[in-house]
Amino acid sequence: MYKRRRWKYGNIIEVKENRRAHCGAPGMPRQPKTNPTPETVRRQNQRRREEQTERIIGANFEEDDLVRTLTFAKEKRPESMREAQHILKRFYERLRREYRKRYFELFWIANIECTPRVAWHIHFMCNAIFGASDLIRDLWEQYGVVYDQKLKDLTGAGKKLGAYFAKTPESTTDGEHKVAEAKQSHSRNLIIPKPEVKAITGWSMDDAPRPPKGYYLIKESLYEGVTDDGWRYRGYKFARIRPKPPRDRTYRPPRKKNENTHLHSRGLFGDPERGQAIRVRDHGRGPGAEAAGRRHS
Repeated sequence: MYKRRRWKYGNIIEVKENRRAHCGAPGMPRQPKTNPTPETVRRQNQRRREEQTERIIGANFEEDDLVRTLTFAKEKRPESMREAQHILKRFYERLRREYRKRYFELFWIANIECTPRVAWHIHFMCNAIFGASDLIRDLWEQYGVVYDQKLKDLTGAGKKLGAYFAKTPESTTDGEHKVAEAKQSHSRNLIIPKPEVKAITGWSMDDAPRPPKGYYLIKESLYEGVTDDGWRYRGYKFARIRPKPPRDRTYRPPRKKNENTHLHSRGLFGDPERGQAIRVRDHGRGPGAEAAGRRHS
């Protein structure tokens, strides 16, 4: 028994096909239960973290959005990850306030990293608006220098943006890009893609992926193989032929609730602070209106 998981985000449809976890290998007797090694678990968790990060970025950001590396001056470096998170929180709260002054909502994702030489820095990505680069530079000036990067440079030549924003000590090697400590976070208004799961039977490796109407197959994304247990697996992505317009990022302030309006919607009027809530008769058809009608007659 196989399952097909399908994610739809941005202009991409991602599909993964593999066996269901509770099924054994085909044609093989029942095997004793075994637990994966810690190294296997870490490798799987890191792969899933990178894939999910790439989906989040694809669902919420465009090619012209900003990617910045926020560095710390030597005397301004935080002493712990908790302090670095606190600095990042103050930074994005001030940046969000500036975005909302310009009637735009802020969408961001960041990865705080620390090298073995205690060189703290933050990889930060956010939606672009007019003057956003100057805003980021001015707000971060008290901590250090901001280095500009281009999204196409991070995704070109087979590079994966999810791996860039999901670095961990286990995923990096000794050298220039070694990470001793890392922590990822993002704004709560981001879209988190979730898969549609469907059980499939009679699946053959000879069946070529069939793109839906309006999409084409990204040939570089296609991979397939057979596990040591004899189970097939495959993954691929479809891209939209005509990209849809970007997500609306306009900031809409929450409307303040008018208590009198709330009372009127329930057929009441008066000042609720003074306990005045008198129900309005429906079109004057209450007992008082009937008595007035009898008196005039």
